[in-house]
Amino acid sequence: MADAALRNRILLVDDEESVRTGLEMLLADEWEVRTAATGRLAIVAFAEFSPDVVLIDVGLPDISGIDLLNHVKTYSETTAVIMMSGGGTLDRVTESMKLGAETFLQKPFDYETLVATLEQVSRMIAQRHELLALRRGDETDAEKLPGISPGIAQLNQLLGNVARASSPVLIEGESGTGKGVMARLIHHRSARARGPFVDLNCAGLSKELLESELFGHERGAFTNAMNTKPGLFEIAGDGTLFLDEMGEMELTVQARLLKALEEKRFRRVGGIRDLRADFRLIAATNRDLVREVEEGRFRSDLYYRLNVVRLKMPPLRERLEDLPILTAEILKPLAKEMGRPLPMVSQRAMKKLMSYAWPGNVRELRNVLERAMLTLEGREIRVEDLGLDAQGVSLPKSGGGGLPIEEWEIRPLDEVVADYVTASVKAAGGNMRKAARQLAISPSTLYAKLRQ
Repeated sequence: MADAALRNRILLVDDEESVRTGLEMLLADEWEVRTAATGRLAIVAFAEFSPDVVLIDVGLPDISGIDLLNHVKTYSETTAVIMMSGGGTLDRVTESMKLGAETFLQKPFDYETLVATLEQVSRMIAQRHELLALRRGDETDAEKLPGISPGIAQLNQLLGNVARASSPVLIEGESGTGKGVMARLIHHRSARARGPFVDLNCAGLSKELLESELFGHERGAFTNAMNTKPGLFEIAGDGTLFLDEMGEMELTVQARLLKALEEKRFRRVGGIRDLRADFRLIAATNRDLVREVEEGRFRSDLYYRLNVVRLKMPPLRERLEDLPILTAEILKPLAKEMGRPLPMVSQRAMKKLMSYAWPGNVRELRNVLERAMLTLEGREIRVEDLGLDAQGVSLPKSGGGGLPIEEWEIRPLDEVVADYVTASVKAAGGNMRKAARQLAISPSTLYAKLRQ
C-alpha cells in the first residue's frame, strides 16, 4: 500500500450508506477516501480534504448533485468530477458535461468499470498538467548544444550522463548564455521526457507570488485567492521543473523548496495536506552562489543540495568559433516565423559578428539577427544590416551612412545608386520635383534612374 500522505484523494458523495461503504472498501488500498452523505457535508469535506477526484451522486437529499458539481468546479477547475446516478437521463448527462464533469457513471456499475473510469480520469489529469506546462512555452529542441568550441563539446559530452541521472542540476553562466536551452536538453534526453517541462524565472517575484507559483494555494489562503490553484510542483508532476535565476529567491522560500526536495512532499499555501513532489529540479543562476552563501543571501544547505551536478555555460565571447553555427541555427526559425527565404550572411558581416564582444551573449545575437531580418531588403545580411558600430556597440540600422568606411559593404554601383535614389524620393514624401532638386539633378534624370 502506498504512503497515505502521498496517495491520491477521492471524495465519495452519496446518500446511501451501503454505496459509500462499498465504494470506500473497494478503493481504500489505492486511494485515500473520504465520504459525505449530503451536498452540504460534501462542501465542508471538499474544503478540508482538497480531493483530486470527487464522485457525486446526482440525487442528493439536500442540494442537487449538479449544484455540487458547479460548486466544485467554481473553486477548483483542476479537481476531476465523476457524476453517477441510478436513473440518469440524457439531459443530466449533458448538463454535467457542460459544467465540467469528466464523465458520468450509470448505477449499478461493477468494480472493473469504476477502476477503468478512475484510470481514465487520472490520465486526463496528467494530460491537463502537460497542457498547462506546454502553455508555459515548452518546445522541442535539438539533441545537443550547437557549436564546436571546446567548452560546448565538453558540455555535449556530459549531457547524456547528466540526463540519465535523477539528481538536481545547477547551471551557472552569464545572462543569455543558453542556460534554459541546456535545461530543456537535459529534460528531453532524460527518462522524464514524457513528463512536463515547466519553467519559472524567479527574478523580480515577491515572496508571496513566488510561493503561490511554486506551491499553489488553497481558496481563501490570501486576499483575492478565490479558487484553489495548483502550483508548478504539481504541474511538473513526474517531469522537470526549471527555476531560472535561483539566486534571486527569498530565503524563506528557499527553506520550503529544500524541504520539498528532501521529503518529496509539500503543501499548498494555506493547505493542510501533503502533496507529492516527484519532479526533477534544474536550477540556473548568473550569480556566484558561493559568495551569496558567504554573505548570507543564499542558504548553504540548499546550495549543497543543488550542487550535485554543476554545469558552466561559457559566454559567447569565449566560443566565437561557434558563431557561424549559431547564426545558422537562429536564422532558420526566424525566416520561417517571418515567412521569408533563409538569408545568407556576407563574409564582412560574419567578420563583424566575430569581432563583437557580445555582452548579451546568444540572446543578444538573436536580437541582432532578428532586427536585421526585419529590415532586410535583399537576400543577404550585410554589415549595415547588423547595426553594430566599430567599437562593438549595438546601434539602430541607419542605412550604412553612419558606419566607418572600412565597415561598408562593397556593392555594385548601380545597386547603390538605385537604393539612394529610391530613399531620396521616400524622404521627399514622394514629391519627385523636390527629390530631384535635393539631388541636384533634373526630374527627367530622376525618372530615368527610377526606371533603371
